Amino acid sequence: MPGFLVGTSMGAITGGMYAQRPDADVLEERIKNLIKSRPFRRVVLDAFSHDGAPDGLGTVHALYGRMKRGYGLLKSAWSTGIVEVPILIDFLSQLLEDRPIEKCAIPFAAAACDLVTGREVMCRRGSMLTAVAASSAIPGVVSPVSVNGRLLVDGAPTSMVAVDAARRLSRLPVVAVSVTQDARGRKPVTNAIDVVLRAGAIARMQITEYNLRDAAVVLRPRVSHFGWADFAAVDAIIAAGEHSAKQALRQIKTVAKGRRNR
Repeated sequence: MPGFLVGTSMGAITGGMYAQRPDADVLEERIKNLIKSRPFRRVVLDAFSHDGAPDGLGTVHALYGRMKRGYGLLKSAWSTGIVEVPILIDFLSQLLEDRPIEKCAIPFAAAACDLVTGREVMCRRGSMLTAVAASSAIPGVVSPVSVNGRLLVDGAPTSMVAVDAARRLSRLPVVAVSVTQDARGRKPVTNAIDVVLRAGAIARMQITEYNLRDAAVVLRPRVSHFGWADFAAVDAIIAAGEHSAKQALRQIKTVAKGRRNR
């Protein structure tokens, strides 16, 4: 069992779930039940599931695709996100228990980004739902979350993979999981929007590699062919994660053994 969990965005959701109840089967069941629910399908799947993330363009590409086709365009003019925070928290409440982070079975922190100062914010105390909502509030898709006077969004701009934070919060070796896509794709760049999106994707890829430099073990599940909202492919995505973990198991055990022998 891990001694500390730190997560960003979807990593904060799954990390928070496991921190509250360290049971992978329960975690998987809850996620699948949410994906099958009618409200989730209406708000998320029907709106974004057809937006892939080719060549590492990810969420920004998907959001641009929706805007280009008129979806959410009017709302984006007078709101800070297509999905309001209460809707996100309602979904999260089906995955997480609404109790203080301090009461988790495993110590946990969610990484978010302060939209005003640009600094990384580690949510370690207070409401689990609020902390995870802040860490997973994708800019432009979900409205920013107000926490203790700060305006917080998805932690990706400052902590694509929160290795530095994990090293600050715990002396244990860090096992990191990266699902950032390789932006060096072969898809042709045909217009100015493509140029901007590709440049942003390259920046995210470079930030991720920098974040991973101090991890003892890095897992890289082969999920680059899935779009950011391919929730219907949950079984295949979970299988890819399990395969990656099994491949790294010997390395993880070696690192853990070295830690115990010190």
